[in-house]
Amino acid sequence: MTLSFRLLAATALVATLAAPALSHEVVLRGRLVFGDHQDATLRILDLDSGKVTHSFDLPQPNPSLDTTADGRFVVVKVGDEAGTVRLFDSGLLREPHGDHVDIDKIDPGFIDLTLTGDKPAHVLSGHGWLSVFFDGQRPWLRPSEARADLIPIASLEAGKPERLSWMSPAPQHGVAVPLGDDRWFLSTPNPAYAKGDDKSASSRPNSFDLVDAKDGWKALESYDCPLMHGHAELGGAHAFGCADGIALLKAEAAGAWKAGRLAYPDDRASSAITASGDVMVANYGRSGSPYTAFLRIDPAAPALKGDDVFDIADGQQVCQFALASDGRTLVHLAGDGKLRLYEVTPAWKEVARFDAVAPFDCAFGAPTPTPRLALSGTSAFVTDPAGGKIHEFYLATGKQGLSFDVGGAPSTIAGGPSGG
Repeated sequence: MTLSFRLLAATALVATLAAPALSHEVVLRGRLVFGDHQDATLRILDLDSGKVTHSFDLPQPNPSLDTTADGRFVVVKVGDEAGTVRLFDSGLLREPHGDHVDIDKIDPGFIDLTLTGDKPAHVLSGHGWLSVFFDGQRPWLRPSEARADLIPIASLEAGKPERLSWMSPAPQHGVAVPLGDDRWFLSTPNPAYAKGDDKSASSRPNSFDLVDAKDGWKALESYDCPLMHGHAELGGAHAFGCADGIALLKAEAAGAWKAGRLAYPDDRASSAITASGDVMVANYGRSGSPYTAFLRIDPAAPALKGDDVFDIADGQQVCQFALASDGRTLVHLAGDGKLRLYEVTPAWKEVARFDAVAPFDCAFGAPTPTPRLALSGTSAFVTDPAGGKIHEFYLATGKQGLSFDVGGAPSTIAGGPSGG
């Protein structure tokens, strides 16, 4: 959903939102937790010393890594079909103090909980919960179990992980969105895919339910969303990417939700959404073709318009993108190896461009090592597997920063909290 949703090969960024500090304080920058395209290890780069300080063994290289919303915990997924999921504590503790944020670093390590299942995919966190969705196997190949494992974040902080499981009625490329108060948005399987007779049927859901976990997972409301993929939350509004528009759910009093739909400005659609500040941004393209544009989404606007669309220069694909916390700056890493910064509001505008890495294949599942993008604090970080480095770029100044020589082939990054 957020965007996110799945990316293979391994580097996850876990760092901190560094607010302005008092003059006598030393502001710690945090840590990068990263893996390697070839080496089956998970390592930590300390951003204050610039040194690799910890290393942990993995069953195989190229894990997929996602961080929780607070940036502390990393979901480590190994394997695509029969997947193993581990939870990693980065050891970063953040304590806001008005004009600054105190950061403590404790020992990092794996949490004593292992999840296993067919095709682990979407990972979401928020409202005190973490969800990991196991899609299940293609129905025409063999019977399988699809489910969402739901974990209270507080149990991870206490070092005593707890887990609930919601069992999907059939395989699906699904999602479980935490809402708080034991309520969830849970996707519902595409009947044509679940039946298994039509191998061309999409695994994407066609609808989702508002569910009360306390009442036996009772569905309270249902919402249509053909070929659903992509989710973001902003200020109590949830956006889902559908084939026919953006499904928008806004929280109202007493746990009620107001449902609406924003039609796309033209014949394109979105499949990944991110949110920050007061705006959302989605990828945008035609079915079966690469996404070559971005779509700005204002949850308070009555409609999407033509000037909400931004076509990427030089016909480059969307590939990887992230939105800074102010909602004004979009960071985009394309297959040509260039990192671009765009102003999103009040109007689309490219404001900086860097030759970040060598050109690469950004297709999903590409066999070659893929550089990855993530934001942390007021910086963007890009892994460089060919050079064995992680490069930093400053969002506020539009300048290139440090390059950390970590060796090996560091590849993907899953971002932590940003403060740009």
